[in-house]
Amino acid sequence: MNSDSIFPLLYAAPISYYAQFIQKEGILDPFENFTKQNYRSRARVFGANGVIALSIPVDGKSAKNPMQDAQISNIEPWQRNHWKTLESAYKSSPFFEFYQHLFLPFYEKTYDSLWQFNLEFHQTILMCLEISNSTSILDHPLPIKAGDHRALYSSKNGHPLSSSFPEYQQVFSYNKPFERDLSILDGLFNLGPELESYLLKLEL
Repeated sequence: MNSDSIFPLLYAAPISYYAQFIQKEGILDPFENFTKQNYRSRARVFGANGVIALSIPVDGKSAKNPMQDAQISNIEPWQRNHWKTLESAYKSSPFFEFYQHLFLPFYEKTYDSLWQFNLEFHQTILMCLEISNSTSILDHPLPIKAGDHRALYSSKNGHPLSSSFPEYQQVFSYNKPFERDLSILDGLFNLGPELESYLLKLEL
């Protein structure tokens, strides 16, 4: 199996992630260790005051355990806070109303497993892109090799940006510069059905 096609499972992953995932027919790894302060539990969206980091609180005991065993901490109302942020950031975007019914349930239903939350979220993204959501998942651990996507997304800085990242109209573009490689939700709410063709054009 080509390690270049093995991906970590992220929360509302960056646009570059989905561009590579669909171009390489990605396979998800539930066995890689959960690590803090990266896109496995964080997403970047664009609000009125700039980029906002949404972070899912994870039980401290989950660090360095397999992703499939990472547990969400639901002590704080993080789901309510994330949804309020998404509404504030994207309610005036062209396609927020079109897609919101698909994503609101993720912020109303209680999840204990980070893997399950991310997986269902990921499958919903693929459905919005009109890509088969019969997601391939590794059935046994495979070592992480230099250059594969699990390593590239292991740091706080995430994945290297594309050298060519065409601008599209964002909600706050009228008074702020374009922010590239935000969460796939930024692309979805702003581009709608055009997002898939945008992803396929990215050279990563």
